[in-house]
Amino acid sequence: MNPYSKKQQLKRMKIPSRARRSEFTDKQKREIDRIYGPDCVICMHPDTSYHHRLYRSHIGRNNPRNGAPLCQSCHDFIHDTPEAAEELRQEAIRRFGPYYHYDKYDCWKHGLIDEPDTRKFEDFMEAEERKAGQA
Repeated sequence: MNPYSKKQQLKRMKIPSRARRSEFTDKQKREIDRIYGPDCVICMHPDTSYHHRLYRSHIGRNNPRNGAPLCQSCHDFIHDTPEAAEELRQEAIRRFGPYYHYDKYDCWKHGLIDEPDTRKFEDFMEAEERKAGQA
């Protein structure tokens, strides 16, 4: 437990930029592949890129739970069809819970974890996934 208030902590902590918190790293891409497999989640085409279910422009983070491997054709379809994009987001909510697009800093800022620690974040996200699976 931190002796400083959240406001004091936010002033002192260097939180990575929005751009850095939204770009998938190689490690996160491998995790997306582990979760979903390497093929497009819609058509199973093997040539994929990594799509943000909650778009980066809407504060979608680089949490692998927010990712989905999509071929270019399906990626374009999702971006052109709001209903299809929403269905991908709803699938993530059903599978991972409502915070699927948060990163450790979002969880900390919203009081879901005590500090922006990777282990605490993963423990929280795994608990949310278990809850979603029981619903």
